[in-house]
Amino acid sequence: MLTEENGYTDRKTSHEVVSLDPLRTAYDQHAFLFWVALAVLWLAGAVVLLLAQRRTTRLEARFDSLFSDLDSESLPQRLVEYLSTVRQTAADVRRVKSEHDEIMSVMPSVIRHVGLVRFSPFHDTGGDQSFALALLDSGGHGVVITGLHSRTDSRLYAKPIDNGTSSYALTPEEREAMETALGSRQVAASPT
Repeated sequence: MLTEENGYTDRKTSHEVVSLDPLRTAYDQHAFLFWVALAVLWLAGAVVLLLAQRRTTRLEARFDSLFSDLDSESLPQRLVEYLSTVRQTAADVRRVKSEHDEIMSVMPSVIRHVGLVRFSPFHDTGGDQSFALALLDSGGHGVVITGLHSRTDSRLYAKPIDNGTSSYALTPEEREAMETALGSRQVAASPT
C-alpha cells in the first residue's frame, strides 16, 4: 500500500488477517455440544486418574506389607537371600527335570503290565496252588513264568515274550495271564 505524505512515498506492508468469524459461528451454533464433549473428556480423565491412584495405593499397600518388618538396612540383605533362594530353586528344578528325562527314557523297558492267573492243573491237588505270571513292558516284551505244584513236586517254567508273542507254545492259563497284563491288547497265538 502506497501512501504519500509530505511529498514522500511511504511503503507500508500489510499482513493478511485470518478471519475467525467461521470458527466463532460454529462455536455459537454448537456451544452446548462443545461443553458436553469437554465435560465428558474431563470426566474420563478423572476416572482414569482415580483408577491409577487406586492401583498405586494397592501396590503401595502390598509393598508395605511385604517389607513392613524390615528396616532400610536389612532390605538389601533380604533381597540377596531371596535371590539366592530363587537361584537354588532354579538349579533344583533343572536337576529334577534331568532326572525326570532319564526316568522317562528308561520307562518303555520297565515292567508295567502284570497279569496273574491261579489254577489247579492236576485233579489230585486242590486250592489253585499253581500259577501263571506275565511280566511285560509297554512294548509287550517280557516273560511268562509258570509254576506247577503237585503233591510230589513243584516245577517252574519261564517263556520269553517278544511283542506280545512267544516262540514257545503257551498254555491257556499263560495266554490268560498275558491278556490280563496287556488289558485290551490281543495276545497272538503261539506256535504249537
